[in-house]
Amino acid sequence: MCELLGLNFNQPVQCSLSFRGFRHRGESNPHGWGIVRFDGKACQVFKEPIKALDSKLAVFLRDYEFFKSKIFIGHVRLASQGNHTLQNTHPFVRIFRSREIALAHNGTLKKVIKKSELKFHPVGETDSEYLFCALLTRLSNERIKFTDFRKIESILCDFNKSGTMNVIFSEGEHLYCYRDKDGYKGLCMTQRIAPFGRVSLRDEDWEVDLDEEKNSDQKGFIIATQPLTEEKWPDLPCGSLVVFKDGQCVYNG
Repeated sequence: MCELLGLNFNQPVQCSLSFRGFRHRGESNPHGWGIVRFDGKACQVFKEPIKALDSKLAVFLRDYEFFKSKIFIGHVRLASQGNHTLQNTHPFVRIFRSREIALAHNGTLKKVIKKSELKFHPVGETDSEYLFCALLTRLSNERIKFTDFRKIESILCDFNKSGTMNVIFSEGEHLYCYRDKDGYKGLCMTQRIAPFGRVSLRDEDWEVDLDEEKNSDQKGFIIATQPLTEEKWPDLPCGSLVVFKDGQCVYNG
């Protein structure tokens, strides 16, 4: 199965610990990996149609001290639709309302709106990118603002009727996380707030004292398909949208 990763903090942070653990999920999701970081209205995307654990680029980003952001979105892929190519590798990015939007998805969906109705068109062959184009089309047609969380949630719930769907996306200010109505594959979160204490990864023999690594005024959330560490990871509610901004939860449907 594909797996998702999302980070939202009040200050730019490295994603080294979370990404270190998340890379191992590529062992059972070998058909591609990708990660996006935001800087204001723009984002920087790195992705390859190979296993994350085989990627020298992924190792570089894990250890690169200047790879920081308040918002990250990551994905490892087990292909269900589309070839193992770069164009089918998540996260996907589009320009919309003079800013870059990034989205990653797991699950399997039928076409949520007709192809002839799309204002945005997929580059690749995946149902995930089609979902992304359909979402932007609905936001455009209905003139929905990115702060209209309840309306966005309603659209995602409507799309979810066409299959299984966990989605993480961002426009550079908020991190939007939607969990499938039936709990498909899971989506959970952990909060990081001082005092941080020691944290151990589940997928690697690695432990770090975050009080030595982080500023005491940093705070935020990490979202993942499955827990990455031995911290508490409560599930997101099924069939609901949860939105984060500047390290705080600003909407929980």
